[in-house]
Amino acid sequence: MKLVKSLVLEIISFLEENLKAKSEIEILKRIKEVSLTEDNFLNQVPNFPPKERALFDAISSIESSGLLGIKESLATVIGDLRWNIDDGNFYDKNSEIGESYLLGNMNCELIGPTLGAFRSNGLRLGLFLLEENIFYKDHKHKAAELYLNLTNSTQWRFADMIWEDKQAGSIVYNKPYDIHAMKVGSEPFLSIWCWPTNSDEKCILVPKKDWKKIEE
Repeated sequence: MKLVKSLVLEIISFLEENLKAKSEIEILKRIKEVSLTEDNFLNQVPNFPPKERALFDAISSIESSGLLGIKESLATVIGDLRWNIDDGNFYDKNSEIGESYLLGNMNCELIGPTLGAFRSNGLRLGLFLLEENIFYKDHKHKAAELYLNLTNSTQWRFADMIWEDKQAGSIVYNKPYDIHAMKVGSEPFLSIWCWPTNSDEKCILVPKKDWKKIEE
């Protein structure tokens, strides 16, 4: 429990120092409301990370001084976490999210209603990993969303805007139903991810004309 709690506190500390927008600070407030005491610890059965190589490559690539606390806590807690693969549970059946995403993703919930290390009825906070060279298609969801990117060189697209690079330490906030997509380059992508409310709602794909070209 102590190692997981330490990682959550490192995440909170970074967000306290770097969040500026009111909507982002409200999410941080919700995270801090979650009890990190032993009686709220769900004691998930740890497992071997299915994407171990990508996970360790991502962690080793973290060099920003501001992220070193998170990096150190993460490196020590890996064996105490429950790792999951999204095989389409976040999407409706036959959503065509694509094999690239389905075969290349991994997540872990530090806080959550059933899979979290610490219990919260509505909020989910965790780690999200994508292996290299993955296109995560344009999608939206009812939940607002906060990302703290831990690795470099992932491109993001918001609605119909152009692709933009997001580096380690960058923070992305998506309002409910904001459309967004990601392209991971030659290095795996690792981030902290949070849905503060409506965390049981499915994601919705938003088809774009350039999907086929991107996937070639």
